[in-house]
Amino acid sequence: MNDQSFEEEAIQIPLNVEFGECSELRTQPVCFGVPLPQGTQVLAGRLHDGNGGCVPVQLEPLSQWPDNSVQWLLVDAILPVGYSPGTSTLELADTEAYFSSDSTSPAKQSIIIRESEKQIAIETGTALFQVGRKTLRPLEQVSLNGAEILGASGIRLVVTNSSGEKFEAECEGWRVEASGPVRATIVGSGSFPQLKNLRATIRLNFYSGSGLVLLEVAVHNPNRAQHPGGLWDLGDSGSLLFQDLSIELEFAQGASKNEVRCKVEPDSPASVVQDQSWSLYQDSSGGENWNSVNHVNWEAKVTTNFQGYRNKLGTEAAAGLRAEPVFDLLTPQGRTAFGAPNFWQQFPKAITVAQNKVRIGLFPHEHSDLHELQGGERKTHSVWIDFKTGESNLDELEWIHHPARVQPTAKWCDSTGCTPQLEIDECQRRSDFDSLLSEGVEGDNGILAQREKVDEYGWRNFGEIFADHEAAYYEGSKPLMSHYNNQYDMIHGFLLQSLRTGKWSWFKLGDDLAKHVVDIDLYHTTQDKAAYNGGLFWLTDHYVHAHTATHRTYSKHNCPANGMYGGGPGAEHNFTSGLLLHYFLTGNSNSKAAVQQLADWVIAMDDGSRTVFGIVDDSFTGLATGSDTYHGPNRGGGFSINALLDAWTLTHQDKYIQTAERFIRRCVHPHDDINKNDLLNVEARWSYTVFLSSVLKYLELKARAGELDRMYAYAQASIIHYAKWMIENEVPYFDQIEKLEYPTEAWAVQEFRKANVLRLAAAHTEGDLRHSLLQRGKEFSDRAWQDLLRFETRTNARSLAVMMIEGMTDCRLRANVNPPAPQADASLYREFGTPEQFVSQKQRVKSQLRQPVGIAKAVASTLNPLRWQRYWRIKNRAT
Repeated sequence: MNDQSFEEEAIQIPLNVEFGECSELRTQPVCFGVPLPQGTQVLAGRLHDGNGGCVPVQLEPLSQWPDNSVQWLLVDAILPVGYSPGTSTLELADTEAYFSSDSTSPAKQSIIIRESEKQIAIETGTALFQVGRKTLRPLEQVSLNGAEILGASGIRLVVTNSSGEKFEAECEGWRVEASGPVRATIVGSGSFPQLKNLRATIRLNFYSGSGLVLLEVAVHNPNRAQHPGGLWDLGDSGSLLFQDLSIELEFAQGASKNEVRCKVEPDSPASVVQDQSWSLYQDSSGGENWNSVNHVNWEAKVTTNFQGYRNKLGTEAAAGLRAEPVFDLLTPQGRTAFGAPNFWQQFPKAITVAQNKVRIGLFPHEHSDLHELQGGERKTHSVWIDFKTGESNLDELEWIHHPARVQPTAKWCDSTGCTPQLEIDECQRRSDFDSLLSEGVEGDNGILAQREKVDEYGWRNFGEIFADHEAAYYEGSKPLMSHYNNQYDMIHGFLLQSLRTGKWSWFKLGDDLAKHVVDIDLYHTTQDKAAYNGGLFWLTDHYVHAHTATHRTYSKHNCPANGMYGGGPGAEHNFTSGLLLHYFLTGNSNSKAAVQQLADWVIAMDDGSRTVFGIVDDSFTGLATGSDTYHGPNRGGGFSINALLDAWTLTHQDKYIQTAERFIRRCVHPHDDINKNDLLNVEARWSYTVFLSSVLKYLELKARAGELDRMYAYAQASIIHYAKWMIENEVPYFDQIEKLEYPTEAWAVQEFRKANVLRLAAAHTEGDLRHSLLQRGKEFSDRAWQDLLRFETRTNARSLAVMMIEGMTDCRLRANVNPPAPQADASLYREFGTPEQFVSQKQRVKSQLRQPVGIAKAVASTLNPLRWQRYWRIKNRAT
């Protein structure tokens, strides 16, 4: 679609609308991302349902194409009662005037924000919300029809330390994050100095024409873990322990009676409690394995005490398994309703109501143990509150447990060029691909069944994927507890399959995992070494129990007698593409921040001035691209480049693309003697195809940006050089089974990556070489399918993680959706010099210390106070 036609008519974007597990839609806000073709400019829009109705929308660009046109657009809308599931249409125009003459266009909604030195006031047309700037209380007051709803203390966030003392956070400030006709978002931050500066961030979403508020509370331990010996167990001295963290709400006095209505489980009748208290406490998941060893504390003791929840209405007690509560309280002006998503999934949780006070325990004191937030760990909880005048129906808020989902169709995504090709006949024809994925998720040994088997629930675990493949060589007590920590970017795989199939269940898996990863699996501290700060923790160590290491790889319980064990976040486990897509599909700011955090981590770990060795040699460390002795193509360098490319896509900041290009030059060269890299040593070098995949992605992004420069030519020549070598030297893994320490299904799925690299590289060639690459790639793919399907373990987590991405790429390439890539001008970029071997910082310093002159220089450097001042200045600035 060209610019001229866009000016003349609106873009019509087809959407899929699902209601989750709800049978009918209740009025609710939705927020979703849509990709747009290059050249699109957007100023206004509206949403059409299948019955001819239309809904106003709020639009926010999330990313831009190289020409600064909108690439991904965030859309907010409020779906009314009766909105139809199935196919809807988003209509967009580059001018608001397009809709002005249309009598069917709905009236424009609005939210008014007024800021002063003392407060931020938000008017939605139904309610007036007041946020005080001096405190970190989520709301100081809510007014309906001019009457104040809350008591003097408003809504508070209160933490209780291990000694029973209660504190509120010291406020550092509030800011307006989003302001539009449908949604406004206010964000505040602060800390609890009494608890080692435990941090809190509060995000409030308000909606036009509504008293509905989404309250998100994130608590964060900014301190580093001490991790002695590279071991990361609970009980570390960097952890924070506390009894309780709750949202407390007090209503204004004057209610004629104290009446609470509550629904604890779906489809259950509402209970009514008058002039008495009500409490609900979810102690465990309620599943068959509710007392799993997944739920141990630092003493390795299971802390869940009973199966499910206990509910007390006045003097009557009840019990059940999995609570999905909604409740409301009669106030002088009407009823205020509450609900907490993932209540049972992220146990322990509690609710208490007494008189005019409501408490929602995010980390409740009813739990039998103290809560431990590890160094660099964060947790985000959500609560919905609906302030209303007059009567309300509890059913109107039940949607929070199974909200509607809106997303663009696969065909639309394909047409924009923003995503890999999704809607192709080959995916449907390849029945073993779809059956493999379905079995891997919903089968007897699929992800959902394995989640129940190990009880992958609780506030720290929910959303995580159980690493069932690690049980293959595990010899300890059953069940094995092993966490996958987004290995091979399962977030990306889940979300791609969601776009391909339009199924809500795929999106739910990706959304839950993304939220888990950005809180739990990332190391949110600046106080540790640069190689760890902000990084992503590895999956639980191979074939051993996690014990008290939770999601942090190395446990003291697995440490061998010689003590040679341990480590921390590293370049070979860094996955950002799923988080980037999650941000584009949801607008989730935590996912956006995580992409940049992981790319900045890559840059920091390669910065020699941030290490003690930098006193002597402050050049690049090499930690982002390899080991002390090897910096050829490998997965560490590949994942680092991929993270940098994702951050460049998000921000267009030069530092990311320039660092990626430096890493490409460091690890490959168009004239490499490839045999010296020992790439046929499959156990040590199998992951070189990960690196080549990232270089191919680099070429795609550079071509899209129109930057066919010398570096593009260098990378293209390198890819062709390595692809030629692969044709002549590579053989299927199972034709060399004697080289495989563990001949599992993992080698079959990695064969797909090899096949895909060959066929993607073919786009950069022509003639006989192109034909040879395509043919050899197909041969590897055919063999990969043959080898994979003979394994009963073909649907385990590791296989599924790779196949959701590489398997879909295989389907696309089988359909020949691989157009020729632009060629660099050979007359301008012909000579690239000779390869130079990179030497890591540690090896350079060691080499220097072997020479008397080098020792003298090193001593002089360490005695120079200016060097130490610079080192501490850099370290403190990073902190």
